[in-house]
Amino acid sequence: MVTIIPALLLAANGLPPLLTSLAALLGTYLASASASVFNHLLDADLDQVMNRTRDRPVPSGQVSPQGAFAFGSALGAASLLVLYNWTTPLATTVAFLANAFYVLGYTLCLKRYTDQNIVIGGAAGAVGPLIGWAAITGTIGWPAWVLFGVIVLWTPPHFWALAIKYKNDYATANIPMLPVTRGDEATRRQIFAYTLTLIPPIIALFYFGAAGTFYLVTSLAATLYFCWKAWQLYQKHDNSGAMPVFHYSCLYLFAIFGSLTIDRLLGGLL
Repeated sequence: MVTIIPALLLAANGLPPLLTSLAALLGTYLASASASVFNHLLDADLDQVMNRTRDRPVPSGQVSPQGAFAFGSALGAASLLVLYNWTTPLATTVAFLANAFYVLGYTLCLKRYTDQNIVIGGAAGAVGPLIGWAAITGTIGWPAWVLFGVIVLWTPPHFWALAIKYKNDYATANIPMLPVTRGDEATRRQIFAYTLTLIPPIIALFYFGAAGTFYLVTSLAATLYFCWKAWQLYQKHDNSGAMPVFHYSCLYLFAIFGSLTIDRLLGGLL
């Protein structure tokens, strides 16, 4: 939801319509919730054998599979209803396809069969800017695609840092996360490499005129710090820096999309 807000502002070239914006946020919230419920339902067999996830509602027996299916379906239907009635057909379609890809593509296939699961599957979690832009204009502009790319490139270092910590859990569940299939050293190297790939799209929004100086200074500083923390993790040749990278990555998107939101608001006022 955080990633939608600057896309709404950019697409509207100012303050977007309030009702459309609220509908886009609510519809995306419901779609994300639906995807999460179906993920819990379909991953219950894996979650049962992982210490980190065995207490989730479905594997622990707090929620029945039938109840989870009904709840996830209701959330998904509500999201489509909200988006279709108060935004645009394109925004509705993007949300539906992202939900379907996360549930059917990532959860059922990618997660279980390839160590590139996060790289490819990250696209499902990156559609916020696309939904926001489509909700306002009925199209998808290039800045929304750049923001989509930022989230896609951010996802691997974000999740692989966590996967290093829970490597044994994933191995026990036979999930081919990168630390399991290729080892910690290769994973630390990939984390650092992916943080470097964030620099071009971050600069592109400023260079091509979609964002201003406040965004550039703030987001570039946040990105370089992300790279530095990933470099520390890699060059130490141990995993002590994995969770600090993960914790910072959780704040990173707020810094990028928050600074872009403030930048656009300042631009509208000035």
